[in-house]
Amino acid sequence: MTNPFATEAKRLSNVVKWELAPEVAYCREQVTAYESSAASYVPGTVLGRVITSGTAVATADSGNTGDGVMGSITVTAPAKVGTYRLIVTAAATNAGTFLVVDPDGVAVGTGTVASAFSNGGLAFTLADGATDFAVGDGFSIAVAGSYRYKACVETATDGSKVPAAIAVAETTVAATTATKIAAIVKGPMIVSKSGLVLDATYNTDAEKTVVYAALEKIGINCVDAV
Repeated sequence: MTNPFATEAKRLSNVVKWELAPEVAYCREQVTAYESSAASYVPGTVLGRVITSGTAVATADSGNTGDGVMGSITVTAPAKVGTYRLIVTAAATNAGTFLVVDPDGVAVGTGTVASAFSNGGLAFTLADGATDFAVGDGFSIAVAGSYRYKACVETATDGSKVPAAIAVAETTVAATTATKIAAIVKGPMIVSKSGLVLDATYNTDAEKTVVYAALEKIGINCVDAV
């Protein structure tokens, strides 16, 4: 006899209310999950991502006035794959100030020519040259690497705090073991807020609102559907 008090397993339909072309998995990809401790995902688990094997190459803008060069670049979490921009914002003799912007147009931080810069997962020194940099001089910094996904934790500092995907099936990820899983990584899609599964560290409405906004940036619209 069926147990009337049994708990039904969570289904993806509790989460996804509308999806573009589900028959071809348009919004889904196979991604690599990696956790330091064993973890279990259910449909709707919100995942962040961490860059691995990151490398970067800087290219000076062709119209630069200054002739200083970029030193070697170290890439660590929470850097993003894509092209960063460095723009000189203030000129100075044998110095100058610059702004670094990530591939999504978000300001990473400011730095000074000839001084070490380290922020947002990038570390480098932009050397002063024989000719000082002028306002508007710039560099493109192409960051390459791969991502590993893990459950979002509000207090994480490795980049995984920012939602980047949603698990679509019940999955167990063994500790320190790269595991291929299916995940929603983009929209257009509508999901139910109540269907999303967040770590307990997201315990205020304000923190949850940040999650919804991050998902909506990748086309996943979060609504109050049941």
